[in-house]
Amino acid sequence: MGVIYKLVISMFPHRYILFGLIALIFVCIPQYYAALPSNASINIDSNAFIDSGCFADGYGLDCSSLGLDQRFGCMQISNASSALENLSPLLPVVECLFLGKDYSSQDGIVREGCMMPLFRRYIAKQGDEFKLISSKEEFLSIFAPVETKEEALAFAVALTSSLPRYDTSVPEGYFSAASSIEPTYAEETEGGYKVHLFDSELCGCGSHPYYAIEYLVTRAGNVTELSREKVYDSTIQICVD
Repeated sequence: MGVIYKLVISMFPHRYILFGLIALIFVCIPQYYAALPSNASINIDSNAFIDSGCFADGYGLDCSSLGLDQRFGCMQISNASSALENLSPLLPVVECLFLGKDYSSQDGIVREGCMMPLFRRYIAKQGDEFKLISSKEEFLSIFAPVETKEEALAFAVALTSSLPRYDTSVPEGYFSAASSIEPTYAEETEGGYKVHLFDSELCGCGSHPYYAIEYLVTRAGNVTELSREKVYDSTIQICVD
């Protein structure tokens, strides 16, 4: 189990450190899966939280001394993508993985789980206080409007399951499914900003391809998917529940 767990978190460590353990109860994952790095820059510093009493625990944070897990109902607290460092105001932010009662729960920002109703929320540190950000509306109330392409990238990462990828080389065990692949970018466009990110098809049975996804981020902070293209695929079939 320990070896397989390391294979999973090598792809999207900050998203699936806990979810990977749960999913692996139901899945046997082949060796090729370890070859797909996320290329998503992870903020492993988290100085503000560490200075307050948390400590690094692998890719996650142990904040039990502060009682943040119990206070905010987090199954796991982990570092957020460094893309969120472009938010304004600039606040220390970490992820809180939350287990809802069902998938109709309104208490999460991004759905993370497959069969389990897992959702991503955020904890922000404002001065000496910790604030739970449990919905997109709360996120927008703090960080909107979007005024730069860097902020647009941060919104797209924070409010979707997609992540930046700057190395477009074909991962081992996969083949290219697109004629050309552009790395992550953000640019101003009519109606806001266009952001180019990547996401995987994690759940279910199949080859679990990766997609390049175009998002429109409005200046009000709303994120809408414009298009997606399959960019990497594999001939190996696996099942993840």
